[in-house]
Amino acid sequence: MEINKEELKTKYKEGDLNYVFKQAQTISEFLLIQKFKIYDEHYRQDMTQECLENLYKKVLRNKINPNDNIFSFIWTNSNFRILEILRKERNRKRIATFSSYDDLDNNNLSSCIDFDTNVGNRYAEVGA
Repeated sequence: MEINKEELKTKYKEGDLNYVFKQAQTISEFLLIQKFKIYDEHYRQDMTQECLENLYKKVLRNKINPNDNIFSFIWTNSNFRILEILRKERNRKRIATFSSYDDLDNNNLSSCIDFDTNVGNRYAEVGA
């Protein structure tokens, strides 16, 4: 990955956001492949899109100082977003209890859902 940091800073100051976001995409993809070892193209595209959306929000809110190192800001922002996405996904997998479709047939339905037989169907009773 070869990105000219001074040119990136100059293009950002000039308002050439197409160039800046192209470089941000390159940085995000580099991080995903080299640091996080994510090789699934669709998953990588989704995460890159998240990084770019987050960067765009920061650009709109003027959170980026044009005199600072833009490359460093993009690198840090992308790295943080990727870690945040991975953390949320890990937590979601830890919390969610999954059942197979085979368990959802009529014979095993009670093993997947906790029924309380003492509670009636209140929606059916309202209409009666």
